[in-house]
Order: sequence, then C-alpha cells, then structure tokens
Amino acid sequence: MYLYMTEYIYLNSRYSEFNQDTKYHRFNLTKPIIGNLNNISLRLAEAEIPISYYNCITDYNDKLSCKVTITGDVEKNYTTTITQKNYNQSQLVTEINDSFTTQDDTSAEITLRLSFDSQTLKYTLTAKYNGSGSTKILKVEVVSSNALRLLGVTEGLSTGVTDLVESKLEFPNATNLNRTKNIYLFTDVFDTENCNNNNEGQTILSKIQASQKFGDIVSYQNETTDFIKIPQQNTYIDHINIKLLDDDDEFLDFNKLNFCLSLAVQLTPKKKLDYDDENRTPIDTLINMVQQEICEE
Repeated sequence: MYLYMTEYIYLNSRYSEFNQDTKYHRFNLTKPIIGNLNNISLRLAEAEIPISYYNCITDYNDKLSCKVTITGDVEKNYTTTITQKNYNQSQLVTEINDSFTTQDDTSAEITLRLSFDSQTLKYTLTAKYNGSGSTKILKVEVVSSNALRLLGVTEGLSTGVTDLVESKLEFPNATNLNRTKNIYLFTDVFDTENCNNNNEGQTILSKIQASQKFGDIVSYQNETTDFIKIPQQNTYIDHINIKLLDDDDEFLDFNKLNFCLSLAVQLTPKKKLDYDDENRTPIDTLINMVQQEICEE
C-alpha cells in the first residue's frame, strides 16, 4: 500500500514577482516542497479570479479600415482604432461611429455608419449620400481589421458593385464580445505531459471557465480529485511560476487586481510500503525503505 500526505499552498498574486517579458507571476514558497523519497503531485483546489481584463486590446483587436467608392470612382477611406477597454455592442457602435463622423467627406455629403442588430448579433456598415445631386454609392468594403471576432467581420468583405444612394454591408458573423471562454493556468517549472497542442514547454495546471460578467469574480472549486504528477527529478520546489492565458494563448491582464489560488500538494512514497509482516509497524517499514534507498545509492 501507499501512504498519501496532502498539504495546501495558498497563493495571492499580490505577493508574487511579475515578469513583464515572460508574463509569469513568480510565487516564492516560504515552505519549500521537499520530495525526498516521495513523488510530488499537484492539483488546483480552488481559485478566485477577477474578470477585469478587457475585450478590446491595443494592437490585438482594435483596428478597422473601410473604404467607400462613389460616382467617378472616388474613394473615401475610414480607419479607426478602438480605445482599449471593455465594450458591449452599443458601446462599440458609439466608439466607432464617433471616429467615422470625424472622417466623413462633408464636401461630397457622404457618411459611413455602423449599426447593430440584436436579433442577429451582427453589425452592418451603411454608406449614404445625403445630397440632392446624382452621386451614388458604388461599393462599400472592409479593407482590413484585426478585430475579426470582436466585430464578426472578415477582411476583404465587400458589397460588390452597386449604384445606390444608400448601400449596406452586413458583417457575416455574429459578434463575440467574450474575450475568452476559459482561463488557463500555465507553469514552466515542471515538465509534465499535461499540456495543450501548443504548450512550448509549459504545463497547464488547470482550465477555469470564465463564467462571470465583466467586473465580477470567478470562484472556482475543482470537482476532480485527479493530481498532476511531477517528474521524479523534481524533489525540491521553492517557487512556482504561473501565468494566466486566454483561449488564444494570449496573456490576460487583470489591470492590477489580484487573483488567489489554492494548490493541493500530494506526496506519495516512490516505493510501495509492505505491511505483510504482522510484526512490522509503519515506522519500521519507512525506516527499512530509507535504508534500502541509501544502500542503492
């Protein structure tokens, strides 16, 4: 049989050392985990994580470039950079339209606006000629964007050739304002097989569902009792590096709010303890096992 010893480590990111380059929080352990003759296994038992990260991030999903072509093949370009913060659908409409308003061609009386349909969850661009002349909208295009999921748009999207006073371009996909469905806890200290398909030497300690709304806190309790076994060469652990990533392996910035983790550490003897001798006590067995280990070394 085996003797299992379980201890708990409580980690608060407020007391971690954050590496801006690697995005890891280093937690130094005041009481190191010492394996000696034991195998070490870990399990995330509980976590409290604030949903304080934004769904629009600078240089990640904040750009939209469009083009309106009018009579005479005159082209009018619209480029907007969405300010980094958290948005709902109507707030995104306001943000983008405020930018488009400053770029309207007032001399040609051409406007471009974004709207949202809550029944389809899709955005639509509407280019319009507001004058009394013969000018027409020939084409509306999305030239480029890195906010494909946020806006439900695709690059190169176009109405095709039209000849209208008002031309609409509906984005093909429903908008997804959820930054991520899951929060992944990665570590680079232990080389285990618990990883995703792009682990690059990192181990996933746990996957937590981002089930709360922006501004709330996810309180997670692990329902499984399965442990992650640490390779046997790791017999002394005095720190743990942890970083939190989204579904796209992008770093989650919690904007200076702290998260808390509870890790269960299980120590299991490397050798099976033999209690078959009715005169042998558990202490005798442990002493005998240590003596055997010393002799083998």
